[in-house]
Amino acid sequence: MTRLTFFRLGILVQLLLGWTDLSAKIINVTQFGVLPDDGQDDRQALQLILDRLQDGDKIYFPAGTYSFSSSLRLSGKIGIEIYGSLGTNTSTLMATGFDPFSSNVSWTSLLEVSDCKDLIIRDLFIDVDRPVSINGTVVGTGESPEGTFYVLDLLPEFSEYADRLAELKIMHQLSYNADGTPNYHISTHCDLKNGNWPHIEKLSALRLKIYNDEAPKLSKGELINLRLKITGNPCFSFLGVNTLTIRDITIWQWPAFAMYVSDLADSRHRSGDMTLERIRMKPKPTSGRLMSISADGIHVASMAGTFKAEHCEFVGLGDDAINIHSRLCHIGKISADSVLLINGWTKAPVEDDWAFKDDIIEFLDGKTGLPKGKAKVKFRGKGQYQLKSIPKNVNLGDFAAKDTRTPSTIIRDCMVSNSRARGFVIQSKKVVISNNKIWNISGPAILLSCDMERWFEATTVKKAVITGNRIDNCGKYLRWDDTLTGYGAIAVKTGHEIGGIDKPAGVHQNITIQANTISDCANSAIFVSSTDGVKIRKNHIELI
Repeated sequence: MTRLTFFRLGILVQLLLGWTDLSAKIINVTQFGVLPDDGQDDRQALQLILDRLQDGDKIYFPAGTYSFSSSLRLSGKIGIEIYGSLGTNTSTLMATGFDPFSSNVSWTSLLEVSDCKDLIIRDLFIDVDRPVSINGTVVGTGESPEGTFYVLDLLPEFSEYADRLAELKIMHQLSYNADGTPNYHISTHCDLKNGNWPHIEKLSALRLKIYNDEAPKLSKGELINLRLKITGNPCFSFLGVNTLTIRDITIWQWPAFAMYVSDLADSRHRSGDMTLERIRMKPKPTSGRLMSISADGIHVASMAGTFKAEHCEFVGLGDDAINIHSRLCHIGKISADSVLLINGWTKAPVEDDWAFKDDIIEFLDGKTGLPKGKAKVKFRGKGQYQLKSIPKNVNLGDFAAKDTRTPSTIIRDCMVSNSRARGFVIQSKKVVISNNKIWNISGPAILLSCDMERWFEATTVKKAVITGNRIDNCGKYLRWDDTLTGYGAIAVKTGHEIGGIDKPAGVHQNITIQANTISDCANSAIFVSSTDGVKIRKNHIELI
């Protein structure tokens, strides 16, 4: 055992026995056995520190790289601040153990936070120890007795996988134009859980032959990204976190959501008020990688208060940059003072963290989506909600949306580019989206929705202003069953994909779209449906 290992073990023992005083307001992790740049797993030592924090403590990571083999957990604290070094010497949190050769799609999160209040995270870089996706250039296509295929030359930076290229378990293949715009000539998902992954032949050190029925759609010079995992574990998970501020965080890559926010059934605190400033999700500047985050950048599934993102940058995402919503439910049973709510996505009774005592539920007509009134929660349990004064016109099969637990949304001065799905998918009552730049996106740059078709995400928009945004080359490629789903570079609908345009005016209300510049987009530049009170003015639209 090395001298360093003895030192770390001694620190851990002291922490376990309570010998080390952690009452200091600023805790330098290197003074408690968490050492940068040594290649050792820092997870256990840091978890012991997190477990012993007092409200108001600050955790400081001096410059260097810290390695973590599994999730860190922070729970039940108030006023915690986690931060790294400023300036050119940066602090990087490195998740380790990514395995692209396994068919197991589960993996670790970096930090799971629950039941906390007034949390600040700032000045950190996040990375994974191995590439979570790889990419290259199509150098040819062909056909053999085994099927159609394309030949892909990978970039040299993926040489660490060269010896086992044919063993890679690829979860998704996506084609791109040479400018980095995902073009959906192929978009092939594989079910790794059931042993379904593409047939690959290694032709040389970094050249692959990949069999794909859609290969004839490709042309020489197109780019292909191979997502090796799309897991269910976000980099940051925030459950029941009230008043959250994240600023100056850079995430180079992650194989799932980068940040996920929702509620937690049995916690003191409810999720509410999230502020993001200067968050960057993009490949390293020295890298030729096409993708940074394999799924959504920011995914908010339940939160009260206000969501605000300013001066953020999203490059090369596998899905939406920002998706704000809550869960839309069906009424499965109804009585004089209670309803049984069915999760529209799972078809099971809604979870106990869907709403809480004194929350407001809004009811929408199950066919038209039009509002029917509201009621306050008195009691909840196993999908059954006892309510005060259910509107008399509410019927079996109508929708229920969380009026209280869907945040107002402000997104301004952000940039989104070269990403697979949409820029911003917003399903909030009050929305301001201003002065953003969005380009090279497969789907709409901005989608206001309340999905009543497939995903069942709420809620309807009551007031929105979309202004001063610059949108280029968006909505031209995202397809569903070979049909463009974009409808417009800016779109207002009641569904994410095909459809969601047949509901009457009044589902959404009071939407102003003004002074935006939109160029080089398919279908409509601006598409609005199911809305009462629309103002479209002073937009500049051009076709290149």
